[in-house]
This record gives sequence, C-alpha cells and structure tokens, in this order.
Amino acid sequence: MLNKFIDWATQIASKPIGNDVVAQVTESEMSDNPSARLDIDTPTTVARITCWKSGDYDAEVIHIETERTLFSSHGNLQQGLEFSDQFADFFKSLGITTD
Repeated sequence: MLNKFIDWATQIASKPIGNDVVAQVTESEMSDNPSARLDIDTPTTVARITCWKSGDYDAEVIHIETERTLFSSHGNLQQGLEFSDQFADFFKSLGITTD
C-alpha cells in the first residue's frame, strides 16, 4: 500500500496544482513501519498526508495565519478505493482539484 501511495503522491506533486502551491513527497528512513508523506504548501495553508506501510494515515490542513486546523483525518486506507477519492475532502479544504 505504501508504494502505491508514493506513486500517487509523486503524480500529485509532479503536476501543477495551483498558483504558488508547492507539493513534495518525502520517504522516511527505514523502520519497522516505513512511511511517506505528501506536503502541500499554499500561500495560506500548510498540509500533509502521512501514510505508513501498515496502511494507516494522518491528513491535516492548517491555516498559517490563524494556526486553525481546517481539516484533520486519521484512519486506514481502503483497498480498492482510489487515493483521490479517499482524500477528496483534504483537497477540497485546500481548494485544489486532483482530476
């Protein structure tokens, strides 16, 4: 599941997703439960999805100026469901479409 997430996140980060929006994929150091994260920075927000080999994930969007959490979700990735569908609300809170 982690490799599929990395492939998907790399695709997201490699295409333009908005003015002044920067996306980056980072893989963790080796551990018992390796992870990768997709960081997205906009002029007004910082956002991150972290996914672990176990299939667990954390997703969060924070407004920079107010430090208010705009979106937060924790769970387990669902087999057979597209990542774009599973994280649709995350991207919606950023005002970004991934289609």
